[in-house]
Parts: sequence; C-alpha cells; structure tokens
Amino acid sequence: MIWHADCFNAFVMKKTFTILAIGSGLSFSSAQAEIESEFHVGYNSKYIFRGVDLGDDAYEYGLDFAGSCDCGLDWSAGIWGISPDGLGDDELDIYAAVSKDFSNVTISAGFTAYTYDTAADDAELFLGASGSFSGLDAGLTIFFGTDGALEDQILLEGNLGYSHDLSDTVSANLSLTYGAVLDNGDGGFATSDGGAYFSASFGLDFALSDQMTFSPYVSYVDGADRINGVEEEVIGGAILAISF
Repeated sequence: MIWHADCFNAFVMKKTFTILAIGSGLSFSSAQAEIESEFHVGYNSKYIFRGVDLGDDAYEYGLDFAGSCDCGLDWSAGIWGISPDGLGDDELDIYAAVSKDFSNVTISAGFTAYTYDTAADDAELFLGASGSFSGLDAGLTIFFGTDGALEDQILLEGNLGYSHDLSDTVSANLSLTYGAVLDNGDGGFATSDGGAYFSASFGLDFALSDQMTFSPYVSYVDGADRINGVEEEVIGGAILAISF
C-alpha cells in the first residue's frame, strides 16, 4: 500500500513513539524528571496526508509525552491513531524526537513509524529547525524515508504560523504549510520528483479549563500534482485535548 497517514495540518497532526525508545539514552535528574502529557480525540471531515486524500469522516486520537533531561536536550514521544472511511485501513503512528534550543532557533530530530491493519508499514527520519521571528512561528523540516512506500524518499516541508489571543480563554491560529518531494525514491508516493502540496489552516482554541482545550479548524488544501491528491478543497474538524 503506498498511502500512509498523518494529519496534514498543525491543528490536528499528532505523531508518536514509545517513551522508552527515546528515554533509554538519556539520564534524568530529579529536578528535570517532570513529564508533560496530553491526550486528545478529534474528528476530521477528510483525512489528508501531504496533499493526498486518505478517506472521509476520520476519527483520531493521540497520547503525547514531553520532557527534558540533564544532558541539555528536550524530548517528545507518543502514539497517534486514525480511522478514516473509504480506504478500509486503520492507522497507528509511533514517534520519538529530541530537540535543543540555540538562541532563537530550535533544532529537532526524530523517527516516525506508520503502522496499518493490513498494509505494509512505513517509516521515516526527520530533521528540522524552528523559531519565532517578529511574532511569527516558522519551521523547516526534511524527511528521509527508510521503509515501505516512503523508502529512499526525501521531502522538504516548510511551515509558517501566527497566534493571537482574542480573550483570556480564546486564541486564534493561522498556519501555512508547503511541501515538495525532492527525491521520490522507490515508493512512488508522488507522480514525480517535485510533487508539491499546500495547505492554509485557521483554527480557534477555547480553553474550557486549565487542563482542557477545544479546537475547531478549517483548512484549504491543494495537492493536485500528487497521486490521489486533492485539488483546491476545504475541509474541517475539531479536537478536544486534555493535559495531565
């Protein structure tokens, strides 16, 4: 199966790995052992991964962890799952990442495994840089496929985001994403090298309590030069997140 999944926009994307995989090489001090965690459930009118249509009426869930270690690195890990109609394959993603702050720029690296009910699994490594400049959040990530349909594929993705507090409990978020395949490798997940996709998303975060947030969103997506790519389509959804 050449399709694998992952929510495409900043409001719904959650990818995860097991916490042991990333924690095994890190030494935690008692002062830095606090772990932040979050569970979320959500609904998306259409499941789109990097401009590709992967089914309608997609229900998702995720469990994420984050912390830091006395070696100077931050880490994150977790699991993310989704069940779209149309393709008949539920998905569970597992990820782990480490990051380090350098002045105004954060460098991160990690690994994502994509698993399916019936199809062969996919996997990729990623390396990214992000930061805040003049009130805007910017990021650039390069992905290196290591298994399955993504094997040997190299993809570059850029993100730009802006957030504004409308009140003490409501904030508005805007994000833009553009990605392009630099080398299609052996997987054939795009029509050719250079296959590109774009999305623009607007969302609201409603703080229902100190631990609970409700986040509806709407997104415009264009992936016309990808296999099964969507063309100038608008989708929407919502997520309920609980931190603990």
